[in-house]
Amino acid sequence: MLAARTDKQKDSQDAYMEKLQDIKVRVPKEYYDKIKECADKKGLSINKLVISLLENEIGERILSIREKNKLEKESQ
Repeated sequence: MLAARTDKQKDSQDAYMEKLQDIKVRVPKEYYDKIKECADKKGLSINKLVISLLENEIGERILSIREKNKLEKESQ
């Protein structure tokens, strides 16, 4: 059984989630398995697959919050 989250952990997660924006994608049910299989073959989650496709389309790398924070720390 997992231990309950501390207040500090909850605050940290809330602050992290405030930096994110959800995008919901709806596809017909018959395509979900094909999309999941494609992601699995590439060793990606569906989320990462969609992000990589968006990166190719917009011509820009989409950095995660962790990646952004790491770059900011390295530049200081």
